[in-house]
Amino acid sequence: MLNIPATLLALALTSTLGACAWLPPTDAGNEADSQTTAGAAYVDYWQTRDPSDYRHGAVQAGNFRPVISSPDVVVGPRPLSPAKATNQSASRVVAIIPVQGKPATVPTGTGTGGQNATVATAAGPSTPPAQAQRTATLSRARTKGKASSLASKDLWGRMRGRLALAEVEHPRIAERIDHLKRNPGYLNLFVERARPYLYYIVEHIDRSRLPMDLALVPMVESAFEPTAVSPKDAAGLWQIIPATGQEWGLMLTEGYDGRFDIHTSTDVALRYLRYLNRLFDGDWLLALAAYNAGPRAVQEAIAAHAAEPPRPTAVEMHPAVVGALALAGPAYLATASNPAPQSLFWSLKLPRETQDYVPRIVALARIVADPDGHGLRLQAVANQPYLYRVDLTSETKVFDSVTAAGIPIEDFFRFNPGFKPGVEPPAQAYKLLLPREQAQSLAASAPGARLLAPSRHTVQKGETLDIIAKRHGVPSQQLAQWNGLNGKGRLKAGQQLIVYPSS
Repeated sequence: MLNIPATLLALALTSTLGACAWLPPTDAGNEADSQTTAGAAYVDYWQTRDPSDYRHGAVQAGNFRPVISSPDVVVGPRPLSPAKATNQSASRVVAIIPVQGKPATVPTGTGTGGQNATVATAAGPSTPPAQAQRTATLSRARTKGKASSLASKDLWGRMRGRLALAEVEHPRIAERIDHLKRNPGYLNLFVERARPYLYYIVEHIDRSRLPMDLALVPMVESAFEPTAVSPKDAAGLWQIIPATGQEWGLMLTEGYDGRFDIHTSTDVALRYLRYLNRLFDGDWLLALAAYNAGPRAVQEAIAAHAAEPPRPTAVEMHPAVVGALALAGPAYLATASNPAPQSLFWSLKLPRETQDYVPRIVALARIVADPDGHGLRLQAVANQPYLYRVDLTSETKVFDSVTAAGIPIEDFFRFNPGFKPGVEPPAQAYKLLLPREQAQSLAASAPGARLLAPSRHTVQKGETLDIIAKRHGVPSQQLAQWNGLNGKGRLKAGQQLIVYPSS
């Protein structure tokens, strides 16, 4: 006997797919129109204009471009132009059509820019196999990452447990993933350049209890080139402009530019991103957009979006679709008429650079979360320090101390590009980064120097968080936070804890 609801659904889907032939193209083909600035240190590996172009000043109306339509199924005639649509009733229909099972709206998490995904209940076979497999893979990776981030030998494995954006989906994100799949050499270049700095940044993010997606921002900002300078004078791994750097406490002088300093620029960038996340109510997509375009540009775009006439809510469907949904049950019809909400970011009229910038970061997070699922291979990065921090007092002559420690000057400038060759920096305390042996040599030879590096503590039988924290001179609550512990559970002998210096 024929299953009438299933048959009607199949017919409706066939009609729907045929009606989708007019869907607007994505902007993947526009990459050939991207621009770079000749002679600048900044190299645009993403084939777009400089990402700092819109960080200053008001957003010009001519820099807007229409937001790409959502991935939902669209049924009906071709949409009218914006000018005509204002005087016409709605003819565009968005329908999400589950095939089997009862739908349920499940949030993918808070503070991520927050897509809510319409999925079927876990008990039934309603989730498409590919989606179910990807969700299960991400869930396993996240659970495994949270449970064994310290023990993971690979830094990517450690990051997977703390990614906030890995489940966000949009056609623009898919385009960026496809771009990297077509150009895997870019990804290899990013990873190779990130190798000396990524562990240090991940540690800093871990200590700040921020999402690991932020460690991928320098891949988009500078391709992990610490000396990168854009045509708009954004500089360093995090491409910080002078005004923002000075506002957030970076020193910019003739002999030293804190925007190039790996430690200080990372500290400022993460504090600034945390501020932006709070400014935009925990939406990381809007926070990242503000990091690129400036918070004022995003706020103006939100205000402009709010001032637009509300979109018509009437839903028109092909009779076959309506009949199939009605037979399948009222829950299906309600789901089709009320698509799951996405982050406001996707609806804002932002500069082209910003519209591309955020999906690139999310695409990288998706790849880190599941490289095999995207047919890509991430070169392993060891989950262990590459650079160690040495604190110098304000009385210490930096270049004299480096020379006395026998450190090749080219090695010093490679990892401390904030200093300028031949120019004595202002007298103040500095935090230098060097490979282990060089850091130890400098700490041993420079008066008042101190080597600061996170250490591992192996829990002994009978030890508690309070005992270990007191031994290392740190608050027990902070020690628990660094290691993702609730402070109440018992420690196991042999368990590894990370301990940061008391300063």
